[in-house]
Amino acid sequence: MPANVILRNLKNLNLANSVVSLAIVKEYKRGRVSQYDVKYVQTDEPLKVRLKNILISKIENSNSVEEYTFDCPEPEGDEVRSINYEETDFLRIFEQLTELNPEEDIIEGINELVKAKAYIIILRNQNGIQVIGFKTIPENWKMKQARGLISLLYEENIFKDLDDHNVFSIASTIDLIYYNELLFILSKKAFEYGLNFREGMITGAEEMYEEVRGLNLFVNLEILTTKVGNNQRYLRKIATIRNLGHYRNPNFLIRMQQLSINKGWNIQFQDGQIVFSDETIDDILTLLQNKRLHSELTDEDFDVESMKPLP
Repeated sequence: MPANVILRNLKNLNLANSVVSLAIVKEYKRGRVSQYDVKYVQTDEPLKVRLKNILISKIENSNSVEEYTFDCPEPEGDEVRSINYEETDFLRIFEQLTELNPEEDIIEGINELVKAKAYIIILRNQNGIQVIGFKTIPENWKMKQARGLISLLYEENIFKDLDDHNVFSIASTIDLIYYNELLFILSKKAFEYGLNFREGMITGAEEMYEEVRGLNLFVNLEILTTKVGNNQRYLRKIATIRNLGHYRNPNFLIRMQQLSINKGWNIQFQDGQIVFSDETIDDILTLLQNKRLHSELTDEDFDVESMKPLP
């Protein structure tokens, strides 16, 4: 089902009478793979109403959807990005969540809250989970532990020490919404951090390095791997290049070499292999992403951050 149809169905849901639950998500590493531990947190009725309203408000304000890509811009205004939840770590969080009982599988103490990476707002009806809102823990979640600050309440013209009250903060926004096996992303940056998408980018980059070694595509691959490292901006470029796969097309590479010579782009080739240098690495990555475009109107060439082909 197309993402715009699923979004429309989500917006048409009547969530006013849904049952609200709050859960926290803790993360730990096993090897290099992120593992997740989900526990429910008991809440009072006023907080449940507020949590429900936060999620419903974000659904109501989401009207335009485009597919998430590694190089897509941050959504603005009423825009959201969509991705199948099975392509993300949210799948493992969701699978664990469906096995839990909101009344029994609850946190045992304050230390579990402090260690949380994210919290999720769950709306249910009689058939089970309908919608989930996901939010990476804000910096002021537990201010004293997280930032070395003292929590104070200003009441009756007096500052009061709230250290014994374990003060936490719930944000008025969320990072993404789950519905019908699709994630609607409100914040690309928070989504990639909260669900460890960068870890996936690093793994994908390493797999591409092995592939291009086999293809004997580059003279000096170490310049590329050193430049990319774990830099998210460059990892995003590598992910886009790998997804497009133009480097696997000999005709694309021949055309790239011809244009580099004809247009004076100063990109070097050696026996058909691409030669990286500190001066040309960004240009090479731009070309492999197919992001150097020619204007038929002005006869100028432009490098673009993202692109959407005409139908």
